[in-house]
Amino acid sequence: MARGSVQENRPPLSRDAIVDVATELIEREGLSSFTMRSLGRELGVSAMAIYGYFESRGDVLTAVLERFMATIDTDPVPGERWDDTLRRIMTSIYVEEMAHPELASIEITPGAGNAGLARHTEKIVALHLDQGIPVPVLKRAWAMVDAFLAGFTDNAIEERAIANLPGGAHAPSSEHDLALWEEIVMDAHSDEAFACGIEIIIEGIRGLAAPDPCDWRTPE
Repeated sequence: MARGSVQENRPPLSRDAIVDVATELIEREGLSSFTMRSLGRELGVSAMAIYGYFESRGDVLTAVLERFMATIDTDPVPGERWDDTLRRIMTSIYVEEMAHPELASIEITPGAGNAGLARHTEKIVALHLDQGIPVPVLKRAWAMVDAFLAGFTDNAIEERAIANLPGGAHAPSSEHDLALWEEIVMDAHSDEAFACGIEIIIEGIRGLAAPDPCDWRTPE
């Protein structure tokens, strides 16, 4: 289908329509190629027309990121234990960011990340506070979780991108071909490694909270 035909079928210009098209464009062309001018071309309008709805490129990115973050499973589950909440939310973040790496990269864009993440972050913090996790414990737990998620996911996305390039990384014909250190680190960013990392963090939180029995749950 010709690009013009696609534009003719676009819904009338609105904030939601702009976010829809911006999301499509970022996922297809990459965040680094995203500009107000390219967005206008995709919408079939001038860049100036978009400024009637958004103040800047960063404002558009904030809206795109907020919508993306809304797809993550962060709703409270009555009676759920804190550790199950942590497993559920962390896994959801990992799965969504691996599936949509260009959208996930918005969070490190100056002027967009902090604003786009604010509502998402506030919701998760409120959920854990409602469960009864003490503030000093939550502060330290948040630092561990944030650092793990950012580092692990960024590296996993980069490894996948390299592996998908022509002539990219390929698994050796046999594990016997590997040096011991290579065998140890080769699966450092697998799904299984991510799940293990969550369990290590949970045990770390229990240690930080000791002798608290950590019987924290979402209110019924």
